[in-house]
Amino acid sequence: MIQENNNNKIEISIVDDHNLFRKGLVKLINLRNKDDKYQILFEAENGVDLQKKLRLLGIPNIIFLDIDMPEMDGYDTVSWIKENYKEIKIIVITMFENEEAVIKMIKRGVNGYLSKDLEVEDIHNALETVVSGNNFFPNFAAEIMANNIGNIDNTGHIKVGLLAGISEREREFLNYVPTDLTYSQIAEKMFLSEKTIDGYRGAMFKKFNVKSRQGLTTFLLRNKIIK
Repeated sequence: MIQENNNNKIEISIVDDHNLFRKGLVKLINLRNKDDKYQILFEAENGVDLQKKLRLLGIPNIIFLDIDMPEMDGYDTVSWIKENYKEIKIIVITMFENEEAVIKMIKRGVNGYLSKDLEVEDIHNALETVVSGNNFFPNFAAEIMANNIGNIDNTGHIKVGLLAGISEREREFLNYVPTDLTYSQIAEKMFLSEKTIDGYRGAMFKKFNVKSRQGLTTFLLRNKIIK
């Protein structure tokens, strides 16, 4: 649970390279701040700017952080914060809702993950959850975590996801693996050459450490990568 500072407020900083979004987020926070519980400590444009303002303006309890920023992006910024200010809670707020981004941030130890397409309730649900000492992950992030449940390490963080680094076309190929179609027929279905399909097959065998189509099918079904 986050302890309030000396003026009995939870201090928040917002790190995003879009000034209008920062101002909008401040308004959303203040809309439900009737008890004057939260206070905006400062805003920053990116990770480099954040480092300067932490030294000059103090350390917030919670940071709202974007991913796509110039000079120092969200991934590197989270890693730096966790290395230098472990007490700060981090809530990612981004347009990226894909598996790779969610897993990268969870591995780095963030405490919450929000889409920029949000409502005022989302902001305050996330704040209240994180302030109480828990993590906040909406449905899309929770689903990604669930799909990688067998790949979570003993610290509770997700290891590299089973589908991390796999392209959309390779995922499409995986859906055909359990069928009765030959590799040649799969190539026709996907409008690809047999050589490309052979490449997909070899890459998937290597990634999942299997030696046959049956072995790959068993692995995919057991880990619920396909239905």
